[in-house]
Amino acid sequence: MSTTHITVEDMHCAACHDKIRKQLDQLEGIRQLAFNPVRRQVMITHTDHINAHTLLNRIEQAGFHPHLMGTGQNRTQNRQLLKRLGVAGLAMMQVMMFQLALYAGAFQGMREEYQQLLSLAALLFCIPVVTYSAVPFFVSALKFRTQGVNMDTPIALAITIAFSTSLVNTFTGGEVYFDSVVMFTFLMLASRYVDQRLRGQLQLEDSLLATLPKTVQRLPSLDSLPADAKPLATGQVASGDVLWIAEGEQLPVDGTLVDDSAITDEALLTGETDWCKHRLGDTLFAGTFNQGPGFRLAATATVNSSRMAQLDRMAQGALDSKYKLARRADQIAKVFIPAILLLALLTWCGWLLVEPSGALSATLAVLVVSCPCALSLATPAALNAALVKLRRLGIMVKHTRALEVANLDHVFIDKTGTLTDPDCQIQDITPLAKLSPANCLALAAALQQHSSHPLARAFTTANGADNFDNGAKPVVSNVKILPGQGISGWVDNQQVTLGTAELCQVDADHLCSTNKHIYMSVAQTPTAIFHLTSPLRNGAVPLIQGLKARGLDITMVSGDNPTMCQTVADELDIHFVAQASPEAKNRVVKSTTGSLFIGDGMNDLPALTGASVSMATLETTDLVKSKADVSLLTPRLTAILDYLSVSDFCRRIMQQNLAWAVVYNLIAIPLAAFGYAPPWLAALGMSASSLLVLLNACRILSIKGGR
Repeated sequence: MSTTHITVEDMHCAACHDKIRKQLDQLEGIRQLAFNPVRRQVMITHTDHINAHTLLNRIEQAGFHPHLMGTGQNRTQNRQLLKRLGVAGLAMMQVMMFQLALYAGAFQGMREEYQQLLSLAALLFCIPVVTYSAVPFFVSALKFRTQGVNMDTPIALAITIAFSTSLVNTFTGGEVYFDSVVMFTFLMLASRYVDQRLRGQLQLEDSLLATLPKTVQRLPSLDSLPADAKPLATGQVASGDVLWIAEGEQLPVDGTLVDDSAITDEALLTGETDWCKHRLGDTLFAGTFNQGPGFRLAATATVNSSRMAQLDRMAQGALDSKYKLARRADQIAKVFIPAILLLALLTWCGWLLVEPSGALSATLAVLVVSCPCALSLATPAALNAALVKLRRLGIMVKHTRALEVANLDHVFIDKTGTLTDPDCQIQDITPLAKLSPANCLALAAALQQHSSHPLARAFTTANGADNFDNGAKPVVSNVKILPGQGISGWVDNQQVTLGTAELCQVDADHLCSTNKHIYMSVAQTPTAIFHLTSPLRNGAVPLIQGLKARGLDITMVSGDNPTMCQTVADELDIHFVAQASPEAKNRVVKSTTGSLFIGDGMNDLPALTGASVSMATLETTDLVKSKADVSLLTPRLTAILDYLSVSDFCRRIMQQNLAWAVVYNLIAIPLAAFGYAPPWLAALGMSASSLLVLLNACRILSIKGGR
């Protein structure tokens, strides 16, 4: 299966989506279609035998002008739109001067030949507006045979009717509307230009891959000098290539550091401003910046298989998934334009019966004032802004339903690796023989260096792990790993065993009942007890405090023993469920509605899929992240509070946008139909309505986060 993203700039509304869907559904191998109205993109999941050219042809047959993402057409279209806007603006200033004179003449009296002269002058400046500036509206409206009516249909009708009537009245006598034509065109173009600029701000890192350097410096071999590097297109980098990353450069692909050290800025991926130090063999990611001396990088992935590309695909999936409110708005917008055209016809007929002289003005105002675009953009604009903001804070949302749940009332959190550090620490050492605690630790650490068990790191990273009383480094041999029990080996000609009480032959008098503990015996004689602890992660306390401040119930769900869970629960003052199997975690989570589950382990997978909203922490595996609705790209636990704040604000903005779009149309359309809103005021109101929705959505970007 493949996924192709296609930009369709002239796709405006739900009706356009239907036309494209009908064409693409005729192809065998189309598995899924998703539309993003803010970015005006179609995401098509299809079998590999369908190529992009076939998809583009199908969309063209539907009457649209598609192009693949990243072809640079957006910038060209913005320049063209700005030119059209400039012509309309210059013409509007001239026409308004003539129209003011005509208005003055209507009140104070003006000879007919002068009125005709001023009307001809206004016509002269209006012609470039109609034949050049307004062309995009006409082109879009003329596609009604393939696309049906769209948002440009009433705009094109209004311009055509007003200009044609004014042209005839210029030579036969009567009221002219050249000022309304040029002002309406200018305002609509200005609205569309600002709209595109705001859309650019709300685009969720479309540019993630586009921001990567276009070329890289490839070294012939690991032993080559930087001067031997040759330029290579980033898209041609293959796994195994050795690249030279100069100071200040952005990494083009994922890779392994083959020099002793490196310093990178990973803010683009994690939202963290602190620079990261790396050692030989560490994995570095595309999109990060080298903030230290140049280094060599062995590529481990191509651009399209890098972590940044995976994040971009996740972001696309979130953008293209439908929010409930968005679906409702689409259903309304689909019937909105036909209803407006019918209402305009009724307005024309009604005024002809009452006062024929006002029929044209009222009909134009109805066509102009209606604003389906505000309705269509009400939810997508807010969703895009929320996803951009969360991305900047180091939070990746996979499904928009994660922003949709407004009734969260219970938070379930895993303990080990989520609230506590995944690596244990040695809290205390109890000697059972004549050896000092320092020698006990050194013996154990020497043996644990040969173990890959997670608990072994507590010994190898402890202070004093290599300090013997005699200062000599121990010699380790004949190491045996005993699964489920411990480890055994010879250290300085002494048999040392680490593990369970049974393995180390510890009697009942020395057994421990609290916390994690590991026993050690030397020469089959119990020698020491190591008491381990899992300290709270940085941010655990403020996270719990923030969740409580929101009125949420919090329960820690862990597979650990009750004693360990009780210690952490008391420290955080929360409820807990201990010794919970993966199935038990799932049952606990499903027992409440409106639940958020936060975890990091494979044993959390059932609960992640069973919760209303699921979240995976940074340290977990890709499999766990793939099952979660939200993934943290930052080690900050308080990012969870940022996610909740942005989600709440996003829902409020969407509700405000929808309410505004509905109220505006309910008030403005009747006013226009009854003649209380002239065409120029209707144009101003329609433009302002769309911009207000986008500007309101941009407020989400100003939310403070990163606590």
